[in-house]
Amino acid sequence: MSSAALSAIATRQGFGLISGAAAAPTLRMTAAAAGIVYGSCSDEQFSKQADAYRALFLDQCALYAGNLSWQGIAPDAAHEDDEHDLNVAVALDGGLKLTGAHVLWYLYTPGWLESLSRQKAQEAAAAHIQRLAGFYRGRCFSWNVVNEAIKPEEHGPDGLRVNCSLQRALGPDYFEAAFRAARAADPGALLLHNDYDLELDTPEQDARRTALFHLLDRLQKANAPIDGVGLQSHLKLSRMADFHEAKYRGFLHNLSQRGLKIIITELDVDDRGASAAEAERDRAVADVYSRFLAVALDEPSVIALVTWGLVDPFSWLNHNVYFPQFVRPDGLPQRPLLFDATLRPKPAYDAVLSALQHAPHRGSTNR
Repeated sequence: MSSAALSAIATRQGFGLISGAAAAPTLRMTAAAAGIVYGSCSDEQFSKQADAYRALFLDQCALYAGNLSWQGIAPDAAHEDDEHDLNVAVALDGGLKLTGAHVLWYLYTPGWLESLSRQKAQEAAAAHIQRLAGFYRGRCFSWNVVNEAIKPEEHGPDGLRVNCSLQRALGPDYFEAAFRAARAADPGALLLHNDYDLELDTPEQDARRTALFHLLDRLQKANAPIDGVGLQSHLKLSRMADFHEAKYRGFLHNLSQRGLKIIITELDVDDRGASAAEAERDRAVADVYSRFLAVALDEPSVIALVTWGLVDPFSWLNHNVYFPQFVRPDGLPQRPLLFDATLRPKPAYDAVLSALQHAPHRGSTNR
């Protein structure tokens, strides 16, 4: 559904369209009761949507995952704008903390970085980290200091990604310095490495888990101030036959044994392969959430949960121009998230709420 159509629905029905969700236990409060912090992202500008969408977000979430990637805020070498993300401003004004902004991400590294010498590039990265993390100091729950650094198929050292401008400009050993710079700029935030495709029992994802452990071991051996790992968890309904609870539980335990906190950072469910019938599809998606979170939230080191959006039409999986690979064969919009186009909770919402209600209680989520 288009943004205009969603706005029209909200205008017709008013704030009452989410009154049922608001009256029920919210994800934010239910998570907090278990010592977990819940949040989400929004690819849609709050200012361009109906007020009810912003109200839903602020009611349900304690964290906001903002897009503050380096290329977007530093398009040229002389200027860096950390201050004017309107969604971040709404979230902070609403009392949410930030999470998940990618400090260093190979896919959104400014093009000018690779024109610098190695030393100048490292100095530019240190300055970027200081400006970004320093600007939001005290207002950020966690930073993804490095995002998506592993790619075993490129045959780099210890499975690190090598065919990208970030590694070419900074070198493979810069990540330790990045974590130290982030700690100095924002001492109270959790500092993470964030990555994807780590939940399935397949040879490819086995190799990715091995590469992740190599990177973590290297960072910890160098006494880099890494606090935890972000697990993106973009689940695919059609691949859940390869999700084996015992294997994933062991992986989470291995991370925990290293003294690391875990955040589920970008959870959603690609519903390709499910029935076209909405009720059947929603039930299948909810079952994926239930099955995954029964394992993930049973691990006490998992201290935060972030879904990659709240409302189906705003999901990246429905941005067909940018991500045509996620178009369903029947052409129907995906239904991957917790609320539908009218902002009403779906079975996926109930599944996440129930998983939070049954999660073992954690201690403090502070570092």
